[in-house]
Amino acid sequence: MKLRILVGMLLIVMAVAGCTNDNMSDSTKEKQNEEKKQDIKVVEEKSYKYDGKFTYSAIIKNESKKTLNINDLKINYINKKDQVDKNNIEASVRVAPYILKPGEKAYISAEALTDLTKFKNYDVKMTLPNVKPANDVLKLEVNKNSVKINKDIQDDETIYAVGTVRNNTKKFAEYTMIGAGMYGKNHEFIGTAFGESKGSLKPGDSSSFDLSSQEIPQKELDKVKTFSVSATTYFNK
Repeated sequence: MKLRILVGMLLIVMAVAGCTNDNMSDSTKEKQNEEKKQDIKVVEEKSYKYDGKFTYSAIIKNESKKTLNINDLKINYINKKDQVDKNNIEASVRVAPYILKPGEKAYISAEALTDLTKFKNYDVKMTLPNVKPANDVLKLEVNKNSVKINKDIQDDETIYAVGTVRNNTKKFAEYTMIGAGMYGKNHEFIGTAFGESKGSLKPGDSSSFDLSSQEIPQKELDKVKTFSVSATTYFNK
């Protein structure tokens, strides 16, 4: 089921005391509403409904001029009346990377339990708190040719993959966060996967990493042929 993310509903929690004055001009209200919006574009998305669960995967892009902290991103499922579905538990969201500079992408996975007998066509609403990024983020180099499915480890509804990442920066990387998009042979988007490198990395060092993706029907995981991988590390400013 193809879902549509309401990017215009990205809400920023802001201290705007007095900004709801009825005497405020329409142009001022419109300007303030625009300032609250963050331009998040959905590049890819896919959802699955099975076994009493609803899972959603997406790749989003920061099209604003600000660096965004999306670690506390929340996802709810809404009905045609633009109301949050009362039958579902708030989705458990996984994000990597969680700090996005302008133009950068992030991988998202969200799962929620819901009453599937009443679940029909729903959209997704994302909300972001106005949290200033506390850290700086650097991208590390991924050996694209090294990324492959680990067929020695197999579980139902879970895919495992391995790869190699190199610290191509001049800073010590204490840990590395990995996010990935999974694609079929015709480059159709199937879902997202997440992981981390094994150990810290000095400048110039390389290490293997593990990826896993859960809660996606096995018949869909069997179609995975390629991965698009992002590796990032964070530093205190």
